[in-house]
Amino acid sequence: MSRDVIAFDLGGTNVRCGLVSEDGKILVRAKHAVGKKPKPEDAAAQMAEMAKKLLKEANKRHDEVACAGIGSPGPLNSQTGIIVETPNLGWKNVPLAKLVQDGIGIPTYLENDANSACWGEYMRGAGKGTQTMFILTLGTGVGGGLILGGKLWKGIDDIAGHLGHIVVDPDGPKQVFDNPGSLEALCSATALIRDAKAAAKEHPKSKLAKLAEDEVNGQTVAECAEAGDKVALDLFERLGRHLGIACASFANVLNPEAGVIGGGLAASWKLFAPAMQKEMKRRALGPAGARLKLHQAKLGDDAGMTGVAGLALLRLDGKL
Repeated sequence: MSRDVIAFDLGGTNVRCGLVSEDGKILVRAKHAVGKKPKPEDAAAQMAEMAKKLLKEANKRHDEVACAGIGSPGPLNSQTGIIVETPNLGWKNVPLAKLVQDGIGIPTYLENDANSACWGEYMRGAGKGTQTMFILTLGTGVGGGLILGGKLWKGIDDIAGHLGHIVVDPDGPKQVFDNPGSLEALCSATALIRDAKAAAKEHPKSKLAKLAEDEVNGQTVAECAEAGDKVALDLFERLGRHLGIACASFANVLNPEAGVIGGGLAASWKLFAPAMQKEMKRRALGPAGARLKLHQAKLGDDAGMTGVAGLALLRLDGKL
């Protein structure tokens, strides 16, 4: 039987779907908007329909595919296939794996989206060839994942790897969860937009201040920084320092070989990486800091689908 996998990468704005080969190559793909806080049943039906269209495009029947995998924001339980809570979608206790499986008729497994991206980068991206690595995905929030000894580390309650909730400034702002000063509250795209709007008001002569409020996003703030705007440059330097503090903690606790920075803000790597690297080296214990190499993610938006396909096959084979 074919070892191809239907892979979904579910986000707060879009859902991506791909037919992925056993070695992680995406054969065909599609993307669709999920809408604002859709009903779980509607989203599952939409995902099943996307899968059917992709199979038709690839000239495959559903029984010629090994399984399906869904990478989703959490917290979630990958053993039961239930999303415990995902604030961006407004869902609680949703049996998403079963809903999608009922729609497409093949075994369907649920995984944390950042774990999926981590496994994708481990398989085919910036972490390939390592045995111990972590990922930080800088998007609406900050996701994370851990590979320890060549295995995805999920923890006793399937919660391990939420690295975005490590606190780097206890007096800092908070975001979705009541955890002030977390990496997510300081280094996500949401946090950058918040800080950029505040900085624009404080510095009316800056390039940032010339942006309309609804034009402020990760890309436009980066464009201001690349044009030499000191206020915008300072925002990315601060973001880099906070990332460096967290990465030093991971280095000291886990002694990993690689740290991969992905998500939408990773496109601004050159703006924050120098400060991140410097802060990590300053705070990490000597051998741990020398060992840890920080990399920009290589797979971009494909990391989640690549990774969740690989994890779905492991779960199908009883190895996860």
